[in-house]
Amino acid sequence: MTSWILQWSHGQGMVEPSGAMLGPVTFIVADGRQVQPFAVFPWAKEALPPGQQALTGLMANGRGEWPCVPFGGGPAPFEHPIHGWPAHKRWQRFDDASDPAHLHLRYDFPPDSPLASVERFIDGVDGEAAIRCRLKVTARRACELPLGLHPTLRLPERPGALRVTAGAFDFGLTLPREHEAGADVLQPGARFAALSGVPGAAGVPLDLSRLPLAQHTESLLQLCGVEGRMTVSNLDEGYAFVLDWDAAVLPSCLLWISNGGRQAWPWSGRHYALGMEPVCSYFDWGVAASTAPNPVSARGVATCLRFEPGQPLELAYQMKVNCLS
Repeated sequence: MTSWILQWSHGQGMVEPSGAMLGPVTFIVADGRQVQPFAVFPWAKEALPPGQQALTGLMANGRGEWPCVPFGGGPAPFEHPIHGWPAHKRWQRFDDASDPAHLHLRYDFPPDSPLASVERFIDGVDGEAAIRCRLKVTARRACELPLGLHPTLRLPERPGALRVTAGAFDFGLTLPREHEAGADVLQPGARFAALSGVPGAAGVPLDLSRLPLAQHTESLLQLCGVEGRMTVSNLDEGYAFVLDWDAAVLPSCLLWISNGGRQAWPWSGRHYALGMEPVCSYFDWGVAASTAPNPVSARGVATCLRFEPGQPLELAYQMKVNCLS
């Protein structure tokens, strides 16, 4: 499938028809440098190893940023793969392609889904190293579902060279179980108040405000009751990636720390990325866990959204790259 091009005054990127995935994107920052902050699965373009089954959907093509409708996986009232069918299937383009700074894409759900369609608007901001996005989700019938965004950023090689600034949040939780068996350095089911002191599996607090970690890990944590802004600064390359979104719609943010911890193919210990994922969800456990009572909703932070026919849900957000002073 031929990628769609996004091009504006301060950048150029690619959007894959499969999953409507945005990335890679080169931003032109204030000092004239070109910066590409997004991660791309390292196996996305490589030949299939002998004896391995071909990858499809999200696993074949994961990159950059994409919407998850619904967010997560696990048992559900209706069948869908991890992060929803739109993350795995081909989208259609509905603009006339005459202006590469603006894309309008749509995915139509299968007839048995409670959702009818999701539209994705991607706009390069003239005069700025920034992209504004908007989602429009239309329901076929009333339902409650988790929803999320999935920006995934590449990690620098030097431990601690990426500074994560979370902004204000009410409380944080680690996943109730290991995210990857034998390769999660976090204490399961722990609560924390700052990224600089997250309980570790060995009983010693870990500073997750500086990545990558020196040790291999595959970890997931949820910041709950967020203000709707996250900043990630690459200290070696001198730029900051700033994500702004409507926290009234997505009141949590997951941090997926993929630090070479997954050894099975195709991960093969070579995936280093930070997923910085605004969500209305209970971790990435999907529809059943997010719509049922859970430790996040019990503390007053929503983990699912209500969808009604004739009342599309719209969500705007922005990604911007700044120079570090």
